[in-house]
Amino acid sequence: MSTKLKGQYGFPVAVSMVVGIVIGIGIFFKTSQILLATDLNSDASIAAWVLGGIISIISGLTVAEVGAAIPETGGMFAWIRKIYGDKLAFLVGWAQTTIYNPALIALISYYFAYFTMQLLGITDDKTIHIFISFSAMIFVYLLNIYTKNVGGKLQTIVTIAKIIPLVLIIIFGFLCTSPVTIEATQNTVLISNKSFFLLVGTALLPIMFALDGWIYVGTIAGDLKNPKRDLPKAIIIGIAFISAIYILLNLALFNVYSPDVLVEKGIFGAANEIFGEIGSKFIYVGIVISAFGGLNGFTLVSTRVPYSLADENLFPKSDYFKKIEDKTGQPLRSSFLMMALSLAYLVAMFVSGEVDAFGDVPIALIWVFYTLVFVGLIILRKKQPDLERPYTVPFYPVVPILAIIGGLTVGISALISQPWYFVLSIAVTLTGLFFYKQK
Repeated sequence: MSTKLKGQYGFPVAVSMVVGIVIGIGIFFKTSQILLATDLNSDASIAAWVLGGIISIISGLTVAEVGAAIPETGGMFAWIRKIYGDKLAFLVGWAQTTIYNPALIALISYYFAYFTMQLLGITDDKTIHIFISFSAMIFVYLLNIYTKNVGGKLQTIVTIAKIIPLVLIIIFGFLCTSPVTIEATQNTVLISNKSFFLLVGTALLPIMFALDGWIYVGTIAGDLKNPKRDLPKAIIIGIAFISAIYILLNLALFNVYSPDVLVEKGIFGAANEIFGEIGSKFIYVGIVISAFGGLNGFTLVSTRVPYSLADENLFPKSDYFKKIEDKTGQPLRSSFLMMALSLAYLVAMFVSGEVDAFGDVPIALIWVFYTLVFVGLIILRKKQPDLERPYTVPFYPVVPILAIIGGLTVGISALISQPWYFVLSIAVTLTGLFFYKQK
């Protein structure tokens, strides 16, 4: 076995990683949560989506410079290590390994099974739900472990497939003049005593979940043929495209339904009424493919984090976990570690029944680290002004400062809406200090 990854993916895989990871499950099951967070205020919901898109684009512009200047496998871990040093980088990688990646992979597996059951007309069968969830997760991990680059090629294919149902819902939603529109206008919206800005802020956390994942294309920088060129392009183009799709999708849905009807029907009910039973089946297939693409994307990037920690001799048993399988070019042992942790989270999810908590905890935490990257760009400019920068953020330092403000806004929103989750995620992250001290 070797210990170094080889560049095997081009720009199509890079941009499909951004789009494919982000457009996974969030847009399909967070819509109702976002509307409830805004007290069924459609204007506040759209404003929150716009704000989330702006924060993501500004953040992407900032991260693109850091990623192009430090095109190393590990993404955020490698960037923070270069800027802040080993200890903080280890904590970032530790949080990604023990909380963020396995929790989200488990969550996506759970909802992939849920969407598949909806497609097949199966409801409330926990045994089938468990079987599909675990089978999908194990299959995707083994696919990425025992093949050379099938996971990357598959990501490109499913990314194209998952865009189709969203585009169709947008087009038919804007064109729809059915009685559903008349019915929707007769429903009343909750009268909220909260300010408009507070409603927008409350909805920001679930929106950032739906928009999250774009930064993790940096995790496979070592797998890219030309990371300095392709990484910033993939991040910027991917985020802009996703933000536009999500905002248009919500506008199209509000053209057909009032917020309370949309919460009641959900996106599956909306697809049924817009396209009819036969047409909606096609949409359901696209949604299942979307969930599968998100699962594949997160699985692929998750295996690189413990590998990167081990490659820098920061991880327990580093010599063991940094080995690369010669035939497939994959970090075999790191991959099996992440599969075991993801399976453990999936078990915990079914046992506890607290499904959405497994999405809220990692998102609340990860934006703390994103903000460190934004601040890190300014530090990097001052400490290493002569560092080669194939891409530079426009309107410096305005854009990174706005990104920092955006990151703090997300963090504050998380602290207000999910204080216990936020504190818990920080506490688990700090347990990494015990293992770091051992090293």
